[in-house]
Amino acid sequence: MLFKPNKYKSLIIKVLQGEASPEEQRIANEWLDKNPKNKRVYESYEALLLLTHSKKVNYDTEKAWEKIQLRIKNATSRSAPQKSILAGKRKTIIRYASISGIAALLVLAIAIFPLLKSQPQMLQITSDLALSDPHSLPDGTVVSLNSGSLINYPERFTGEFREISIFGEAFFEVSRNTERPFVIHAEGLDIRVIGTSFNVEAYPGSDYVKVTVNTGKVLVYPSGSDADAQTSGSYLTAGEMATFSKESAVILKGTNDNLNFLSWKTGILTFRETRLTDVFKALESKYKTRFTAENQNVLNQRLTARFENETIEEVLETLSLIFNVKFEKKENEIILLP
Repeated sequence: MLFKPNKYKSLIIKVLQGEASPEEQRIANEWLDKNPKNKRVYESYEALLLLTHSKKVNYDTEKAWEKIQLRIKNATSRSAPQKSILAGKRKTIIRYASISGIAALLVLAIAIFPLLKSQPQMLQITSDLALSDPHSLPDGTVVSLNSGSLINYPERFTGEFREISIFGEAFFEVSRNTERPFVIHAEGLDIRVIGTSFNVEAYPGSDYVKVTVNTGKVLVYPSGSDADAQTSGSYLTAGEMATFSKESAVILKGTNDNLNFLSWKTGILTFRETRLTDVFKALESKYKTRFTAENQNVLNQRLTARFENETIEEVLETLSLIFNVKFEKKENEIILLP
């Protein structure tokens, strides 16, 4: 499929200026490989960038003239007047070639320079070891980032989409705009919405991307398939989730039965007759730790409880009292002792 150059102008310029994220760089590479015409568009923009950066384009007229001389080396000797005419042609040819080349670049500059000049600056929101406060994007969309996550977004949204990139996990409450959909680029998966709330888990190095819808409806589809997004992707509504395999590019749709998918944001963990195996998985996700069970017999026991903004130590103390077990904590690992 040949992508329309107009749609990729901003992306090409970001790549050339070294401002593209890893995901945007990947999308640009795929676009270049689709068709030779795309590569010619890229090269045209690259030439323009050289011009706008005031770099000199050297045209060696002497070498050009030497090539012409080689072609006529074996030609019949001409009279002095003819040589004079040829010398005049030489100057005309070189002058024409120089002016034509400069004119072509100037025409390209006039056509595209306003786009370069108007490109919004890319900004970034990060959260290190702690959960960040909610952030508002230029369109009023509110984003909450889990620890160790970041998003890239423009200082203002331009074009037909409101586009951002995510690396990690975040909860989005998207400001509704039917004329300009909100699109998230998430490690090979694109998420398109009009206005809704949902959670995205897209950690670099993970094998999958997970999208869980809280309210409204979202469309998920593999990156680069914008033209046929509705056929290559899946719609999700409130209570549904999708898991995208980065390796196979397959989207699996299902019902969200995880009561604690937003525990990292709300601070609340809820368990209803939940097996301890699944309890430990929820604790691993929320507290960024790992459980090892030396006492396998207790894993099938079930827990009904609610924890609100409690530390991992407080949760473990409660579990110890309920199930009469002991835990040992070693750095990021928690061991259930026999």
